[in-house]
Amino acid sequence: MFDDVILHDLKNPLAGITGSTGLFLEGMLGPLSEEQVKYLENIDFSAKRLGLLLAELTFIADAGRSGPAVTSPFPAGELRPELAWIKKAAAKEEKTLTDGFDDKLSLRADKHLTSLVLEDLLLTAVKQVGRGGQVALDIKKDKDKTITEIVYGGEEIPAEFLPLVFEKDFRAEHEKLKTKTSPGAGFYFCKLAVEAQGGTIGIESAPGRSRVYFSLPL
Repeated sequence: MFDDVILHDLKNPLAGITGSTGLFLEGMLGPLSEEQVKYLENIDFSAKRLGLLLAELTFIADAGRSGPAVTSPFPAGELRPELAWIKKAAAKEEKTLTDGFDDKLSLRADKHLTSLVLEDLLLTAVKQVGRGGQVALDIKKDKDKTITEIVYGGEEIPAEFLPLVFEKDFRAEHEKLKTKTSPGAGFYFCKLAVEAQGGTIGIESAPGRSRVYFSLPL
């Protein structure tokens, strides 16, 4: 499909942007002022966010044609490097993103897809909490599956919307949803990506506390 071609072609110039900003931020092109670092970090964050969105849209466009995801075992610690940019963004807003999972915990999944799901869910959680807020990530084994959960503060998602937030066409007026960000294509991608690996995804919400989770079979 033509749309697929466009999505794939956008990845190359985006990689050029992240590569160039990385050289500056690593100090390989000379010293920078604090203000220059601030703006370059903003560019880098926006580019990574756009890269995540492109990856999600590419997967959604291919859904139904590529079949089930190919899963393989790997230690949970291999997911940490992919989450560093979100931790950094959270810290800049005086928010805390913690994770307490065992690096040696064995997962069976598509590592790339699982990383994208975690990035999207964590990014949404960080946006939801106010300054000084906390987001907690945990991954644990439960019999024949692993459960990944993200717990965060913020406003409650009304109960009537909870069964719908992962659906493709879900849209709700800001006043009714009562949240700072409305789940959109990202949550739909997460649902497709988890189900492609034979797992399930869900969300719970109460005043001051929400929990989004997904399980993957071992």
